Amino acid sequence: MNKNGNNEGSVRKRANGTWEARYSDGRDENGHQIQSSVYGKTRKEAVEKLHTILYQKQCGSYIQPSKLLLKDWLYQWLHSYAEITVRPSTYISYEGYIYNHIIPELGNLLVQQITPVIIQSFYNQKFESGRTDGNGGLSPKTIRNLHNMLHQSLEQAKINGIIFSNPTDNASIPKQEKKEMRVLSTYEQSALIGVLHLHRLGFAIMFDLATGLRIGELCALKWSDVNFNKRTVKISRTLQRIKKSMSAQINGENTTAILEGNVKTNSGFREIPLPDKIFNLLIQHQQNQIAEMNQLGCIYQNNGYIFAMPYGTCVEPHTMRDALDFLLKAAGIEHANFHSLRHTFATRAIESGVNIKTLSDILGHSQVQITMDLYCHSSLDLMRDSMDTVSYTHLTLPTKLEV
Repeated sequence: MNKNGNNEGSVRKRANGTWEARYSDGRDENGHQIQSSVYGKTRKEAVEKLHTILYQKQCGSYIQPSKLLLKDWLYQWLHSYAEITVRPSTYISYEGYIYNHIIPELGNLLVQQITPVIIQSFYNQKFESGRTDGNGGLSPKTIRNLHNMLHQSLEQAKINGIIFSNPTDNASIPKQEKKEMRVLSTYEQSALIGVLHLHRLGFAIMFDLATGLRIGELCALKWSDVNFNKRTVKISRTLQRIKKSMSAQINGENTTAILEGNVKTNSGFREIPLPDKIFNLLIQHQQNQIAEMNQLGCIYQNNGYIFAMPYGTCVEPHTMRDALDFLLKAAGIEHANFHSLRHTFATRAIESGVNIKTLSDILGHSQVQITMDLYCHSSLDLMRDSMDTVSYTHLTLPTKLEV
């Protein structure tokens, strides 16, 4: 054993021919000195590792060695931190990322072994062939969500003193391509309105065209949200069907459940005025619902939903989507997802000259910039009108073109 002074550690050759460098690593809860070691195939390698540790101790970047596996930390983080801070639907998605993707690939590595190179290789592999069904790679959006979750968990490990730096910092993830926004043309919108009477949820579609609500917000609306004096509706909840937690599925419970929760952000909580025509139709809709309720009597489950199934239960988002699909086909309109109704409302508002800040408040966006990025662009009809205006105003066209 070759000892160094000033608590600088010691180096010795082991029986198997490798070298061990030992150093003092603080004291335990009983005040006893803790000895830690680093190893190398040669004395030089062990000494270099020791010097690195001593330098880290000197500049304050040293982290005490830990045997904590990544899978054990993720389980701890999920239940001690994520579960009490995120929405249930977000928690379920975190479970999926952890158990289906991260643990199978990286779970048995020590948290302190995770490097930026390992993280980058993991993301690249998931992009190329990461789907659990074996049919290709994960989408850029899914990888971004997975990255955000993993970054949060390792940032907490950094705060807790398990690691000195977050290996997910500055990782490169696939760029998410901007999808083309589907907006109903004025002709398509009129055609859709013309067939709304063919479905009992037709007024729900009309209501969404007039308010731009998200589908979960629309399904969660209750009569208690309506202020009949002010002619407004309060948006405070969202309704969705989500997967249950892993533990619930293991225990043999149903794999999904209806969840009624608060809107995502403070800006999502809002009160919006209803146009007179829509408010009058809402009163008529209420009268029709009361008639249904009286006809069914005690078997009607009055849960207070504005848009309800025949027996009073909530209309699930997939049922609302089916209604829209039926009506689009009835109107002979090319397929559009339900969110297209929200895009259509916002586009018509911009075309009508609605103030962008007002529109942002109606839509429940957290920042006006989001509204501007999404909707402050000209529709084809507006561009055509603008081009015609320029042509007729500033161009003197010849009566006859020479060949």
